[in-house]
Amino acid sequence: MKKLIAFFVIGLVLLGAILAYGAYRAALKPNVKESFDLYIDEQSSFEEILSVYGSHFSNLEDFQKIAEWKGLPDNLKLGRYYLEEGMSANAVVNRLKAGNQKPVRVAINFATDLESLSRVLSQQLMADSISFSDYFNSTAFKEDYQLQNSEALGFFIPNTYELYWTTSPEQFAQRMQKENQRFWSQRESLLQQSGLSKKEVLSLASIVESETARFEEMPKVARLYLNRLEQNILLQSDPTVIYAWQKVHPKDNIKRVLYKHLEIDSPYNTYKYPGLPPGPIRIVSPQAIDAVLKADKHNYIFMCADPERPGYHAFARNLRQHNVNRQRYIRWLEEQNRIARSRK
Repeated sequence: MKKLIAFFVIGLVLLGAILAYGAYRAALKPNVKESFDLYIDEQSSFEEILSVYGSHFSNLEDFQKIAEWKGLPDNLKLGRYYLEEGMSANAVVNRLKAGNQKPVRVAINFATDLESLSRVLSQQLMADSISFSDYFNSTAFKEDYQLQNSEALGFFIPNTYELYWTTSPEQFAQRMQKENQRFWSQRESLLQQSGLSKKEVLSLASIVESETARFEEMPKVARLYLNRLEQNILLQSDPTVIYAWQKVHPKDNIKRVLYKHLEIDSPYNTYKYPGLPPGPIRIVSPQAIDAVLKADKHNYIFMCADPERPGYHAFARNLRQHNVNRQRYIRWLEEQNRIARSRK
């Protein structure tokens, strides 16, 4: 009887060892069929993960067993996880339990307002556009970073940043503050030499970038407006008028500035109010900022589109020369309209 019991115990031990070895092999053998991103947000459940991403595993049952054995279903951590081809079920579970995310590359474009910036960020990070917009427009954001309403757009420096997908609006602002401080510390001497404040540089740079998309032309355009400022001439920049109008009429798509637009009473209307507007009219690129800080040397105070070089401008030192350039551009427009009509 004792021998029978001993054999039974030994059998159980061997069976347990075989099962354990089988589980061990299942846990460590390659299971991820191809590399992919796995997202876990606040609404995700373990069952949903199995349903959405199950096709990426060669043996979903092994992954589920290991996950349940290690308590993953009750310890899901928000994040975007990059799972490489050939990863074992055990490695996947360990990565998810540890919250070991892979950063995403977040590109900030040249947004014209906080709402459009919020939409861009929500397309790349977990938080939705309303969460970003509410925070950027909040008193807390302005107070934390000592910003006036007109200065908010200048807080953000366009670039591509590595961030975790779960980065909150508050965490994003903290990162932007560090980037902002680093950016301006590298330009401290240029800023002092310019004789302008940081706010003035940002306001002028936003006008320059709205007037020309050609980086090589920006220093020339910047000097033109600096010349007008020094001579107490109204800046008369169409983009500032468009910005002022759309703050009141956000749904209006202005293709051409009309006399009614020029009459709007706003400190951003540089046809009415002298000097620079209260703040930038868009998020400003480093190239436009540097164009103001390193503006060309010339005496131009007028410019208009150059028909011979699309995307560029013809510059003038006086009104007579400007009118010649302007008439040439008008004739070109009329010719283009004539050609368009003949093709209909």
